[in-house]
Amino acid sequence: MDTSSPGPLLALTLVATVVAAMVSALATRVQLLPDVIDLSLIPTGAGLGSLSLTTYGVLRRYDHDRVARNALLGTLIGGLSTAAGVTLLVIANALT
Repeated sequence: MDTSSPGPLLALTLVATVVAAMVSALATRVQLLPDVIDLSLIPTGAGLGSLSLTTYGVLRRYDHDRVARNALLGTLIGGLSTAAGVTLLVIANALT
């Protein structure tokens, strides 16, 4: 693996993080994990959004200030989209 560019390693880390978050959310949802493990979806979505945009910024070789702004924007977008998705799911569940 080429170590001069952090791109492939960061991309693999992003994929592993997303898969781990999805597996843990599913396992918590279907009660495979005990109730002691509380996985809140909104902070997870905010973190994944931040990680995604930060990884994008690093792969595009943005300067540090722009990568930091990408992290903040990713947190905002990830949190809001997760909150909107949860709200829509609650409304859809209430209507059925």
